[in-house]
Amino acid sequence: MKKTDAVSVIMVLTAALMGLQCSTGVEPSPSAGIVRVSLKANELDTAIVIRSDTSRFSRWDSFILLISRGLLYRGNNYTYLYRDVSNARNAGDTVNIIAREWLNGVPISFLDTTTITTANSRYIKHVIFESYVPPGDYSRLEMTLTGTEVDTYIPVPYQNPISLPDSVSPVIGFYQAYSVREGGTTEINLEIDPFASLKRYRDFYVFSRKMRVVSVNQF
Repeated sequence: MKKTDAVSVIMVLTAALMGLQCSTGVEPSPSAGIVRVSLKANELDTAIVIRSDTSRFSRWDSFILLISRGLLYRGNNYTYLYRDVSNARNAGDTVNIIAREWLNGVPISFLDTTTITTANSRYIKHVIFESYVPPGDYSRLEMTLTGTEVDTYIPVPYQNPISLPDSVSPVIGFYQAYSVREGGTTEINLEIDPFASLKRYRDFYVFSRKMRVVSVNQF
């Protein structure tokens, strides 16, 4: 072997050895976790009194909430929450918070004729956000949540517009520790008192948004 060839071989082997031993100093980025936020009406809050009439369940009842701009905070930093984990990046949703389902999980439809009671039905649990989030510890969940109208039909039909109290921001926050693990799922379950949140004022209802975190689960 020529001297120049031997030198070349030595240089290649030395470079390869250095490549094995050296590090760039940049650690691999951790995999994201999933944060799922659900919202459900309080099962003990089932009726409202309007002009001396006490509402009863009907298959047409609706209380529409507009939900958007979910954020999860770590200090002053935050990450956005989206409607689902697809690439659509939908930032909001509309839900009927007093929609009910039969105990077997089948939603009650306009075609159902069975009498609806607390014994044979329950409020539907809505997943309002489900999003990939960097792992770590967070301290606040925030979202924009407003209402548009509450409609009840038994004993008589009532359609009532809804508004937030004067000077109250549509943004609502829930201060609590939320831990997101790499590759895991953190489920934040919220509960709202739909009818207890309403107070009659002239021709509409003031919506005070009586809400709370009822559980945080990790899978």
